Amino acid sequence: MELYILGPAFSLPSIDAECIAAVALLQLLDRKDWSLVPTHDDRGGLPLLVDQGQRISGYKNILRHLEIELHVGNAIAISSFLERGAQTLLDISLYVSFESYSTTRSAFTQILPWHTNYLLPPRRRAAARARTDHLGISSIDVDNVHEDLSGRPSGMDGVGKEQAFEVEAQKRASLLLPRKDTLRSLLQKPEHSAVFKLHALADNFFGPLQDMLDCLAFGYLSLMLYPKLPQDWLASTMRRKYAKLVAYVERMNDKLVLRTDVKAVMSSARSDSESILPWKSPASSSFFDVANSTARELFTHIPLLKPTTSIITTNADTMRFWQHQLPAILTLTVLSLGLGITAAFRTGTLTWPKGEALHVFGRKRFSDYGHLGAALAGMSVLSQQTTSPGEPYMNQGDSDKAVLADVEVEVNVSDTR
Repeated sequence: MELYILGPAFSLPSIDAECIAAVALLQLLDRKDWSLVPTHDDRGGLPLLVDQGQRISGYKNILRHLEIELHVGNAIAISSFLERGAQTLLDISLYVSFESYSTTRSAFTQILPWHTNYLLPPRRRAAARARTDHLGISSIDVDNVHEDLSGRPSGMDGVGKEQAFEVEAQKRASLLLPRKDTLRSLLQKPEHSAVFKLHALADNFFGPLQDMLDCLAFGYLSLMLYPKLPQDWLASTMRRKYAKLVAYVERMNDKLVLRTDVKAVMSSARSDSESILPWKSPASSSFFDVANSTARELFTHIPLLKPTTSIITTNADTMRFWQHQLPAILTLTVLSLGLGITAAFRTGTLTWPKGEALHVFGRKRFSDYGHLGAALAGMSVLSQQTTSPGEPYMNQGDSDKAVLADVEVEVNVSDTR
């Protein structure tokens, strides 16, 4: 039995909440016949459990596969509550906040191959921003962090604006007195402007959660508590108001021995005895894997090739094969055609279309059209001679500019002899 999860971070087994929950579940069951594999391939969904040829993705499906006896109604209620509340808080804490996202991306750098660093973190951040866009807390986002406060909506025009003399006075005072944060300056910071709404979201989630704890809750709570972020409002709220939840997370973490050394896990030279968890070395990415993942990510940004939400009834194995291999097949086909056409032109099998060696530029004459043109030119000359016989010079026509002239020549017979 192998459990594939997104790699470790923040001294936790994974940077994904459901992956942490799956690890905690297998540790809690005290299974001996399983191993833990860090991966970045999330096409089929993570966590992914491979058991005797069966591939089960998602925490709830793994629960069902392991035949964990839970009340169905309670399980659905807890899962829905966590996915609605906890995911929103994690999105804001790890991805939406600009300063915190810098820390999160650094954690991804330690567990992802070089090419995936440009694909997976931006994709997860874009999804987090889309899920939290309706909350109206974009003031902590990267797009608004360095904007002038005067560009705020009309309802907030008075926030952050100061009179010219007050600004000048502050500049002069700063030369004499050490700079201290005031209540007004703290509230004007982007990361603090939405603090009241963030604390309300945290209270709405942590309050009811104290009475329904399980492995999935531990997965979300551990990612809220342990990461050391520049904006640690979520962890500080837990430690200040919800000591029961903090004690639960720390007790579960110590009991299941889930504390993880990220560098030791991702190092290929480590020994199996260095960790309590049954880690296996991550598989190295081949050139085909790099090309496949890059092409698949690029195709998702092409309008006609974007994945649709329509339901298609087909063979699951065939659909999975084409879903995984189609981007690579299309990429290799385009590259092969390009290389083949280039080689054909290089070897001379194909040549570019060429024109005549000699090009003559000018107006067409009747004589250029063969015998018929010569006949038409003669008829034109005869017609002009009959209409104006007294003129010494006559034109051949508008299209033929040759000139005809009558010349008188005197011949001396004696000289010719």
